[in-house]
Amino acid sequence: MIKKYIITVHTNPNHLKRLINKLNDKNSEFYIHLDLKSEINHFKKIVKLPNVVFIEKRVKCIWGDISQVMATINLLKRAIHNKKENSIIIFLSGQDYPIKSLSFIDKYIQENNKNEFIDMMPFKNSIIYNQRVNQYKINNSEKRMDFVYLSPILSSGLKNFKLFIKLILKKKIDIIEALRFVKRKRVSIFKKHYKGSNWFALQYDTVREVLNYIEVNENKLFKYYKYTACADEQFFHTILNEISSRKKTLNFSSSLHFVDWNRKNVPLPVTFTVDDINLLLNQPKGKLFARKFNEDDELLNLLDLKLN
Repeated sequence: MIKKYIITVHTNPNHLKRLINKLNDKNSEFYIHLDLKSEINHFKKIVKLPNVVFIEKRVKCIWGDISQVMATINLLKRAIHNKKENSIIIFLSGQDYPIKSLSFIDKYIQENNKNEFIDMMPFKNSIIYNQRVNQYKINNSEKRMDFVYLSPILSSGLKNFKLFIKLILKKKIDIIEALRFVKRKRVSIFKKHYKGSNWFALQYDTVREVLNYIEVNENKLFKYYKYTACADEQFFHTILNEISSRKKTLNFSSSLHFVDWNRKNVPLPVTFTVDDINLLLNQPKGKLFARKFNEDDELLNLLDLKLN
């Protein structure tokens, strides 16, 4: 089975090189989106393989922003450009690493070649639902978490209205688009919104259906998600649910990633160290990759040793 890895990267070229070398075989292709804020020549000097493509259509990525979705779409379009039967598109970050052997990864993917691997669930938390579905997210800057939530003006109080005026004066809202924030409710083409981890692995034909759906509904989709918090954790999930409601043959399984969001008193998600080796090695068979890692040769060397 052909594995088309799409990878978003912004730092650590040496780790990217090691990740690709670890996964590389005759049935693998790699498509890299390097954040437009990063210098691409430095990466290209380090990562040199004939089956590695640094895509030309790059965007400046902001945490929790629609730009993350755009980068992923650009990768998906490039990955399916050269059609190959019996292929799967696997979405990784540049801070991932496999926690299963390459032979195990191949076998698991082949045995589950009818499945789409993505975590997707309906919103249950009313506060998060309100923030991510009903409210508008407005960036103050390109810094992580530097944004505010704005409610539709006609359904909110004076404090929200003052914030609205402040954002216009600071030119954080385009005056031409300002009228859309007045509406009593955000306009979405979906009746139900789904969420989950943004890391997925989808069969080739499913990716093609998703891209077709985006093309047909592009204007409405991007008008809505442009001002959505953590759009990358909703966009593809909600589209896939919409597609599956009409096409009953899609089979969904959990994401192939292990990401630790549960540890106390540390920045999340956890950045793994050598102390986590047993945690990583003892993940269930369906967890093939983990994130996140820094350039930690001691941990990666130990993982390589244990997985060989």
